[in-house]
Amino acid sequence: MNELREALLSLGFAVSPVVLDLLVSKFDKTGGRNKAIEYDNFIECCLTVKGLTEKFKEKDTSYSGSATFTYEAFMLAVVPFLIA
Repeated sequence: MNELREALLSLGFAVSPVVLDLLVSKFDKTGGRNKAIEYDNFIECCLTVKGLTEKFKEKDTSYSGSATFTYEAFMLAVVPFLIA
């Protein structure tokens, strides 16, 4: 998991340990048992984090690290990443 954290940091994405655990659970196709992500799943993980970060930044216009979403806007931002 440290490798994933370091890789995401090198791409400019600082994620918390809790988020990192969730990412590993989602993209480790063994269901998180191996605590490892294969290369193609790593690429998908990075693209997901990048896309979600971009959607968040669209709403964080003051660059404060927080944003306000309506439920509809949130769903429209997140669901495409869940079904892709």
